[in-house]
Parts: sequence; structure tokens; C-alpha cells
Amino acid sequence: MNLTIIYTTLFVFLIVLMIVTTVVFRNLWQTPSTLRNYAINLSVFTFTLTFLLLCVEIFSAIFIIHSDSFSFTLANQRWFETYWHPINRLGYRDVDYSPEDLESQQVVFVVGDSFVAGQGIPNYQDRFSNRLQTKLGDGWKVLNIAQVGWSTTEEVQAVLSHPQKPAIIILSYFIDDIRAAANRSQIQQKFSFAELIQPPPAAFAWLIQHSYFLNFFYWEWYRYHNRSPEDIYWQRLRYFYAEGDAWQIHQKELQTLVNYTRDQKISLLPILFPNLISIDLSQPLLKKVSDFFQSVGINALDLTPYFVNRPPMDLVVSRVDAHPNERVNAQVAEILFEIVNEQPIMNH
Repeated sequence: MNLTIIYTTLFVFLIVLMIVTTVVFRNLWQTPSTLRNYAINLSVFTFTLTFLLLCVEIFSAIFIIHSDSFSFTLANQRWFETYWHPINRLGYRDVDYSPEDLESQQVVFVVGDSFVAGQGIPNYQDRFSNRLQTKLGDGWKVLNIAQVGWSTTEEVQAVLSHPQKPAIIILSYFIDDIRAAANRSQIQQKFSFAELIQPPPAAFAWLIQHSYFLNFFYWEWYRYHNRSPEDIYWQRLRYFYAEGDAWQIHQKELQTLVNYTRDQKISLLPILFPNLISIDLSQPLLKKVSDFFQSVGINALDLTPYFVNRPPMDLVVSRVDAHPNERVNAQVAEILFEIVNEQPIMNH
């Protein structure tokens, strides 16, 4: 239901309740007594408290709008409601291009997950795919093919099923892109974002899940007191890359994309994003991916050297959202422009 309707209904309910209470004490319960005084004071206190809480709730819903890394808060939900547009006919956060728009154009696919889709970036034109489009200019069309939560499995399928054939595919790789492959393997430990977050206590769960005010302060408290989500995250990723079956399945899906681009004479450029708040922990994992691409004759672009000596808060959206911010997107666009425009990529 629309927030305006909800809060308007609550305000009307409070006004009606105030009118009814006034009628009761002025016309129906006129005899002075200690009980009447207590009832009046309690009514005034209850109305005032409810009104203040409603004001705080409305303020929280309207002004506390921000994304978070794992997309589990009401503030994050409001962020998506506010900024996640445009959505094209294929379901991606991108403009629509007709077949006529793409005729006689060099088409570039930028494929990935939330890093490419632009989680935490309010203006979609500030993403590196859109900035690359601006830099390349006429004769080029850069298509953003990405969804929040995708891993390599979904990314490869999106490329294979896309109605357009590109000249270049830029594959944005992040260290957790192995998730779906690992979950299909025979390993015992699987991955689920749900296990990273402990649900609120049962007694308060409904209120926390439905109140923007309580939801914000609960998860702020949770982040401050609980480090287990990050510990679980890194433990799982190290396990996946080290475990033979998961890594073998992941290599096969990467090889599927390599084979497709070679068969179709499409240039493939993998770019590897580290975790921007734990760059050092990312390195062993990214090296394994880089070595794979090197083994099949493709030079992957590891972005780590561009970020390694910079404070994490200069790189990410916010302290609760580790996605790359606008400055990082602008820098990545500059790097890609040099490669795409001045050094044509021919991997086949």
C-alpha cells in the first residue's frame, strides 16, 4: 500500500479518536472524580505519544533512504522504490533500445551483478557503463545487462539468451560470483544471504519488519554489535575457491562464456572487482580467477591496483553499502574507454 495512504489513514484515525475522546469527557462523563482525571491525563499522554511516534515514523520513511550491502532493511527497500529506474523490456535497469537503434552500431555488453546494475547509485547515468557510453559517443551502444544478486551462472545465461549479438562483452567479475556454482556442487557448505543475517527477536520481529523507525535503529544496533555476517561471508568464499568441485563447476561456466565469444567472434574483457573494504582478502581469490583467464589466453583486468592504497570510504557508497560509488564508477569508465577505444580487444 502507498505510504501516503497509510499515513493519511493513521492521521485520520488519530483525529477521529481525539474527537471521540473529547465528546466522551465533555458530554458523557462530566462528573468530577479522581478516576476521570486519571482517564483524561492518560488519554492526553497516549494521544501525544502516538502522535509523536507517528511523526517520527513518517520522518524515517521519508528521509532515511539508503542502500545496504545485503539489501535487507526497509531503508534499502525505500531506496529501490525511489531510484531503481528506468527498467527496460528485458527487466534490466537500463534504457530500451529497439533493433533499429542498434543497427550499424558497435554494441558493447556490460554484464554483471549489483556492481554493474548500480546498487547505491541513485542516478543510473553515473554507472560506469553509462559513462563509457558517453565517452565512446556516436557509433557505439553500451547495454547494461545486470541484476542484483546475480552470479556467473545467471550472467552467462543472460548473454546466451540475449537477442542482440555484441562486438564486445565486458564481464564484471566480483569475488562472490562463484556462489551459484558452489551451490550446485557436491560440497557440504552452501551459500545463502539469509544465513548472514540473524532475524530480530520473535517478540519484536513484526514491529521491526514493519516500522521504518524501529527497523533503522535495530539494524544500526545489529551492525555495531555483530561481526558474524562478514566472518561467515569470507569463510564461505575461501572454502568455495579452495574446494575442488565448486571451483571446477565455476571454471566450466566461465569456459562456456569464453567458448561462446570465440565461436561468435566477440571480444571478451573480464574486469575483476575486489571487495572494496577488504581488498587484501580479495587478492588470493581474484588471482585464481585471473590465472584461469590467462590459461585460456585472455587477459583479465584486475582493478585492485587502482584501489589498493585508498581509504575504503573513498571507494564505497557508504559505511553500510560496500558497492562502488560514483567516483569509482567514473574511474572504471576511464580505464575501459582507453582499452575499448584505443586498444581494440581481439581475443579470438
